[in-house]
Amino acid sequence: MRVAICDDSVHDAELICALLREHFEKNGFAGELYTFSSGEALEKAFAACPFDAVFLDIYMGGMNGLETAQRLRETDCDFSLVFITTSRDHALDSFSLGTNDYVVKPIKRGEIDRAFTRCRDVFLKNGRFIEVVSNRMKQKIPLNKIQFMEVYGKEIFIHTSAGTIKASLPLDELEKMVTGTFLRCHRSYIVNLNHVEAIGQDDFRMRDGSLVPLRQRGRAELRDAYADFLSDRLFEAPS
Repeated sequence: MRVAICDDSVHDAELICALLREHFEKNGFAGELYTFSSGEALEKAFAACPFDAVFLDIYMGGMNGLETAQRLRETDCDFSLVFITTSRDHALDSFSLGTNDYVVKPIKRGEIDRAFTRCRDVFLKNGRFIEVVSNRMKQKIPLNKIQFMEVYGKEIFIHTSAGTIKASLPLDELEKMVTGTFLRCHRSYIVNLNHVEAIGQDDFRMRDGSLVPLRQRGRAELRDAYADFLSDRLFEAPS
């Protein structure tokens, strides 16, 4: 598991690293730690190879933490995000960026343990995958990478953050292979709510700009399902 710590305070970055290393050793977890002193440096490294979790200071010179998180989400929306800051003023803003925890300085061991445990749980949960046959070869696709799936004729197009995979199987069968955050929103589409940016009158707007249509009948139920998903995310976030 690759973890990035971005804080322009050398002392705070070193403290977070030390606490995470202790957590790894105590719990027998393997992790790689990378430190950055600016959002710009983190963004450059992230573009080359995304991280599984990012601990990000909000108040930094140059690009602040909120701006940095937004830029990273545009590249990859699957990583876990923890904000480290001196104020609770941006807690509400952090929800829209999909934060997994919000830690207020001074940094405490218990809060870092809690934050990383949430990141670790997401990482382990996202290890699930589906297996399909594409171009006569079996291919494993991590569920957390799937944005949405659509049927066209007799073929399924699985849109992921790494590209589109074409397979041949019924959408009904594929629906049985996915659970949790996946929603059958149309007879020809299944959407992963983790990749949805907003819901409109006629469709879901995905984080990459794609539009996934909503079925005509039962739109109220779809909106309720999406509202429940957002409510669960908010409930899981720290108060």
